[in-house]
Amino acid sequence: MKFIQYIKDSFEELSNHMTWVSKEEAQKTTVTVAVFTILFALAVAGIDYVFQTGLDNFFAIFKSN
Repeated sequence: MKFIQYIKDSFEELSNHMTWVSKEEAQKTTVTVAVFTILFALAVAGIDYVFQTGLDNFFAIFKSN
């Protein structure tokens, strides 16, 4: 019974005592997060490519001998 009361209290808290952002604000924030996530992923991919190329070239020096 405690669990059911907890669920009821949680639902009541979320629906009556929370301040929610507007739909427009949520959409704007979501787009901002998505753009920065894509930019960060591209930056990490670029750094990974540079390091991988550098390491491949470094080990190629020893492989050719």
